[in-house]
Amino acid sequence: MSDEQFTPNSDPGDDRWADYALPEEGVADLADRLVEFLPEQDENDPPLIVGQILDDFIDQSGAMPENLREEDAHAVICQMQMAVTLAYQLGRLESRSPEMVRRFILEAIEKWEAKPLSDSLDFVETDFRKPKELVLPRLRRWWQENLAAEDYYWDED
Repeated sequence: MSDEQFTPNSDPGDDRWADYALPEEGVADLADRLVEFLPEQDENDPPLIVGQILDDFIDQSGAMPENLREEDAHAVICQMQMAVTLAYQLGRLESRSPEMVRRFILEAIEKWEAKPLSDSLDFVETDFRKPKELVLPRLRRWWQENLAAEDYYWDED
C-alpha cells in the first residue's frame, strides 16, 4: 500500500476521500454494486413530469442532438435518458440509505486502492487512456468548484 493511497477509517464525518479517485475497474465494480440496490423501474417511476425535468437537464447541458432527424439522434437521446434516470435513482438510493452507499464507497476505496486526484487540469496523452480515473474526476471537481464561484454563469446569448 503506497503512502498516497487513502485508507478509510470508521469516522462517518470523515470525507477526506472526496479528493481521491478509483481506478476504472473500481468505478465499474462500485457502479454495478450500487445498481443492484436501485429500485425496480416501472412505467410510473420516475413520474412522467419528473422525467421531463430530467430531459430538460439533458437539453440544458447541451447533450440533446441539434438535429433530431439525424440517424443516431434517437439512440443518443435514449442513452442520455438512461443516464439521467440512473443518476436520479442513485440519488434516491443515497437519500434513503446514505450509510449503505458510504459503506460501499469506502469498501471500494480500500479494495481498489484509490489514489489522490491531481490538482492540474493539464492532461497528457496517457491520461485519456483511463478517462474515468484520470480525466473525468478532475473535470467534475473543477466544475463543482466553479459552479460555486460567484462569477459562474451560463451565457446562452
